[in-house]
Amino acid sequence: MRHRLRHLLVLLIVVVCVAATLRLFDWHAVAHALSRMRLGLLLAGTLPLLLAIFSLRGLRWLVVLGIKPNRRRFWQSFCANGAAAGLAALTPFQLGEIIKIRLIPDHHGSAWRLGASGFFVERLLDLSGVLGMGLCGLAMHFGFAWLAPLLLLLPLLAGLLFGLLTGHLHRLPSRLQPYLEALRHKQRIVQASLLTIVIWMLYAGLWWVAILAINVRLDFSQVCILLGGVMLAVVASMVPGGIGVAELGSRGIMLWLGASATDGDAIAIALRLLTPLIALAGLACLFVLHRQRNR
Repeated sequence: MRHRLRHLLVLLIVVVCVAATLRLFDWHAVAHALSRMRLGLLLAGTLPLLLAIFSLRGLRWLVVLGIKPNRRRFWQSFCANGAAAGLAALTPFQLGEIIKIRLIPDHHGSAWRLGASGFFVERLLDLSGVLGMGLCGLAMHFGFAWLAPLLLLLPLLAGLLFGLLTGHLHRLPSRLQPYLEALRHKQRIVQASLLTIVIWMLYAGLWWVAILAINVRLDFSQVCILLGGVMLAVVASMVPGGIGVAELGSRGIMLWLGASATDGDAIAIALRLLTPLIALAGLACLFVLHRQRNR
């Protein structure tokens, strides 16, 4: 019963948000903005950034699991994390990322428990990274620029807090102990938190390029506010891919920042175009990984 209610709630959110998007957006102006989009800039800017993001996510996954990187392991982790990112762009809570646990050899045994704990660590670090980006943008927007660099380091603070908690993990129920392995290694978590900061800076660059491609310029603080606000709304909504939620969130934030409704609509749709790009890149990674395993 509870699951049905949750599914009905998500469906209601989707219907309301999509209906509001269709009603509020000026689709003629959006079509005009998209017709002037610099597709070459979009592809030339986003593809290298996606490669960098997949690479760092792959490296972070190895660090969290305590696996010493080499060329073969890094390439496998790169493809697994690329596939996970592509699927996450289409699933609620971005839970598509859990596929990379399935891609671990012996994922039915102890590796599954290690992967589950690593996944938990990454989710918390990513949440702190999104929150840090949003707070950094707000600090700059309200004239507290000196505070912005410290807020960008929020994942590092989260990593240090994890380190403080490692001494108390033994108090948790025994059935949870096998799933806490990744939390027991302070150095790995700190290294992963530093990589998380860079990863979300690259995501900010990805969004900036997509917006620039439709001939709208935003400064760093505006991109940070947009990225943090929209990503938090998408995760909280439980809607697959944030359909409707991301568009309304983008439009609302841009109007709050003083942009015109036309620019707000165009930015929301331009950011939505990143979803198929990330999904296709993830599908390509999954195809490469599948071919390697069948050799």
